[in-house]
Amino acid sequence: MGSILNAIKVDWQELRPRWLLVQLLMKPFPRNVGTWLSPRLMRAVGFEIGEGTLFSALPVITGEKDMIQRLRIGRYCYINAGCTLDARDFITIGDDVSIGHEVMILTASHDSTHPAKRGGDITTAPVTVDDGAWLGARAIILPGVSVGAGAIVAAGAVVSKDVPPHTLVGGIPAKKIRELNRPNLNGNVDRNTLAQSFEGSW
Repeated sequence: MGSILNAIKVDWQELRPRWLLVQLLMKPFPRNVGTWLSPRLMRAVGFEIGEGTLFSALPVITGEKDMIQRLRIGRYCYINAGCTLDARDFITIGDDVSIGHEVMILTASHDSTHPAKRGGDITTAPVTVDDGAWLGARAIILPGVSVGAGAIVAAGAVVSKDVPPHTLVGGIPAKKIRELNRPNLNGNVDRNTLAQSFEGSW
């Protein structure tokens, strides 16, 4: 009985009541319903999420007790359904980032140097996705990776190295496919139009 109580105590310490509350409040909503409500609820419990950012559905967010402080999402992003954000280290997502269905952003791995146990001690490294990048459906971003501004990660790619700005990468492991056009430095983004377009384009 004592071992069961100890197990309950350990698991209870890992419970994140604020995040749990958001999940319970959003549970009745199907996908693509509540896209405006979910980021507001997440901000209310402490997540740093910029204005105009929308979620097709709540992502799975994992991490230690301070995971709320380890996730930062910029303005006018769109995060599609089924995504996993592993906030055991910092995840920083810039402005105007598009994240497709079931994307995984991972910050934790294992020390694989011991021959008797390749999945050894947990190691972590932060992940950054810069402004205007697009992560295609089911892409996986591994710990320590930085995805540059305006880059595209093709659907299903596994990214283990930094992606330069305005570059298309794809494959397992992800490799450069081609360079992309650069932004017009004199151009301006109509933020209101951009935010409204998310509702009907995903």
